[in-house]
Amino acid sequence: MPPDAERWTKQIQETIADTSAVREGLTDEDAIPLIDWGIACAQFLGQQISATAPTEEQVGALGYALTRLMTRLTWLVTYRHKKDAVWLTRTFQMVNQLGKELYGDGAPVVPDEEIAAWIAGHAAQSDSDLLRGLISRLTPPALATPPTAADSAAPATPTTSAQPAPKPLTADLFPITPPAPTEPVDSQSHTPPGGNDDQTQ
Repeated sequence: MPPDAERWTKQIQETIADTSAVREGLTDEDAIPLIDWGIACAQFLGQQISATAPTEEQVGALGYALTRLMTRLTWLVTYRHKKDAVWLTRTFQMVNQLGKELYGDGAPVVPDEEIAAWIAGHAAQSDSDLLRGLISRLTPPALATPPTAADSAAPATPTTSAQPAPKPLTADLFPITPPAPTEPVDSQSHTPPGGNDDQTQ
């Protein structure tokens, strides 16, 4: 990984580590796949933006958008029995919007018919299954594509082989039993949505 990409990746991953809301209300078992996914997304974003010479503020905005996206996936799972279809739909719409902020117009989105089907059928599935399904659905194609045989067979360069394995972000986050979820919050101040849900922020 180029030095700049590594730097930006680390900054985004640190934002994830500092944002407890991304896993609030999830068990450790359910949260780990989400955190691992966030780590992979951060690495993907770091590599994508390294060629554009971004500012610290731009990278910070990406990290913030990614944690907001991850938090809303958590909300969909942990609040699905407490919130109505309107709230769930707005949350899905915000997920789609945040995905576009991160990945552009080619970002994976959940269309209206899939949102309606998810809302109608979520009660029959576990939190774990739902969360894994959302992660799979919202993974950018470039990130989901496995390495080719040629990539796997390519010899490692001295620079690559000499790099130590990065410390897993989950080592800093687990084992920690998350607290019981509070009402979902939004925006930089993380104020409760209340009657006028601020999902549009």
